[in-house]
Amino acid sequence: MEEISRYSILYAEDNLEVQKEVVEYLSKYFKKVYVVTDGKEALEIYKEEKIDSLLLDIDIPIIDGLEVAKEVRALNRTIPIVILTAFTDKDKLLVATELHLCKYLVKPLHIMKFRQMTQKLLFEIALSKQSIIELGENFIWNKENRTLYCNHVPSILTQKEQSLLELLMEKRNQCVSFTDIMAKLWEDNFEQEISIESVKLQICFLRKKLPNNRIKNIYGRGYILNL
Repeated sequence: MEEISRYSILYAEDNLEVQKEVVEYLSKYFKKVYVVTDGKEALEIYKEEKIDSLLLDIDIPIIDGLEVAKEVRALNRTIPIVILTAFTDKDKLLVATELHLCKYLVKPLHIMKFRQMTQKLLFEIALSKQSIIELGENFIWNKENRTLYCNHVPSILTQKEQSLLELLMEKRNQCVSFTDIMAKLWEDNFEQEISIESVKLQICFLRKKLPNNRIKNIYGRGYILNL
């Protein structure tokens, strides 16, 4: 048997017979398996505990699996989610696609497919937690050594460009204000008057070293790095 991971999984299933078999299997791979029988409890546990992944039956009571996945995805863009269903309803499949799921499995579960799903889930968890962040077009950011790579080759950044990218990465998909950028890039002489044009110039320099359209201007507020 493969070594048990250090990760946790939240499993939602109201069929107790199916639940028992799946929990027994998941316990071989996950350090902690949280088990619930309805969507309301699933969301409560997700918000209270340190959850690394979710396995949700689509047809659980109170709040169905897709609605749970929607709420979780709104809070966390990267956590791996797997949906289980006994149906192949096209509308539900379409909604599931929009949720960026790790996997979508149709019941009854085949042991080999379930094993493949588990391996993929563990890989996705590890990927979501590692220090490497993909920016697209073969660009990656290593947050541990604060280095930008293109096709595995380090990109040459000035100190200000490096600090600016680090700030945008820390607050990716959020608007970073002009004031926050000024404080980060000119922290040693922030008491001096720094112009908005100076910020725009640094953004311009950095944009040339990133994939197209990654940094968006939020008029009158600042900039956002979209990933």
